[in-house]
Amino acid sequence: MKTATITFIAIATSLSIFSSASKTSYHNLFISTSDNASISQHLFTLTRRPHVAGSQANAEAAAYVLSTLDSYDIPSHIASYDVLLTYPVLRSLTLTRPPPDSPTTFDLRQEIYNGDLYADVADEVLPTFHAYAKSGTVSGPAVYVNYGRVEDYAILKGMGVNVSGTVALARYGQIFRGNIVENAYDAGVVIYTDRKDYGGGGGGVKWFPDEKWMPPSGVQVGSVFRGTGDPTTPGWPSTGTCERLSDDEVEQRDDVPHIPSLPISWADGDAIMRSIGGLVAKDDWQGGIDAPVYRVGPGPGIIELSYTVFTGNEGCTKAR
Repeated sequence: MKTATITFIAIATSLSIFSSASKTSYHNLFISTSDNASISQHLFTLTRRPHVAGSQANAEAAAYVLSTLDSYDIPSHIASYDVLLTYPVLRSLTLTRPPPDSPTTFDLRQEIYNGDLYADVADEVLPTFHAYAKSGTVSGPAVYVNYGRVEDYAILKGMGVNVSGTVALARYGQIFRGNIVENAYDAGVVIYTDRKDYGGGGGGVKWFPDEKWMPPSGVQVGSVFRGTGDPTTPGWPSTGTCERLSDDEVEQRDDVPHIPSLPISWADGDAIMRSIGGLVAKDDWQGGIDAPVYRVGPGPGIIELSYTVFTGNEGCTKAR
C-alpha cells in the first residue's frame, strides 16, 4: 500500500482570540476596509492552478497560505499526513445501441468555454472521477434508478424490473454519491447531473458562464468513500509511522466502494437515457423541459464501464 502526503495549515491562535476581537480588527487582518483587493488577490492566487491533494501544486498552495498568515503575525505551521489517496489512470465508457446505431465511446471531457481565463492550465485538471471508486470493468444493460435510493430500487422491484447484471444510471441529488454507489451493489454505476436538477430545467435556459447552471459537459466529482478521514487509519491520525490497515483490511470495510463507478455529464447521461426502453418511469422520476421520456429498462442500451485507479503518491511531490 502506498500513501500520498498531504498538508494542513495549523493555526496556533485559538478561536477565543478571534471571537473577543472586534469585527473591524479581525477583518482588517485579511481584507481592506476600503476595497476587496486583498482578498481578491488571495482568491486569484489560490485558484490559479488546480491543487489536488498530494500534488506539488497543493504544496505550493499550502506554502502561500502559510506565508500569508505569517505576514499577519498569526502563529502557524505546516503539518503533514500520509494518507491513502486515489487518482484516475484509465477511464472508458461505451454505449452500445441496437443496430443499425453504432456504439458511442464518450470522451469524458469537460469543455472549455470561450474566454475561459484558466484555459492555459486546463491540462493540469485531473480527469473526472470518483475518489476511492473500485478499479474494474463492468458491462450490462442500462437501467435507470432515479436517485439510486433504497426506495427507488424498491419501486423498480415493484414494477417487476430485475436489476441483476445491469449497470445503473443514477442522477445526482437527494443522497450522498457514496450511498448511490453502495446501493448499486450489482455491477457498476454511472452518476450523471440531470438538467432538471442542476441545468436550469431546460426550455432555453442558459448555463455557465452566462448563468449559474451546470453546462452540458459539466461533471460533479467527489469521493464515494463513506467513512471519515483516511481509510487506512480509521479513528487515529495518519502520521508517517503510525499503524495502518492492510489493503485486504481496507477492501473488507463496509464504507469502501466494491464496484466501479464514474461521474458523467448530463449530456452523456441524456444519451444513455435515450437508449433505455421498457416501462415508463414515474412522473417524479422524469426530467425537465426538452428531456426525453424517461424509461427504466433494462436496456436495450448496453453500458461498458472500465476504470483503473492508482493508489499512492507516484508522480506526486510530497508536500512538507
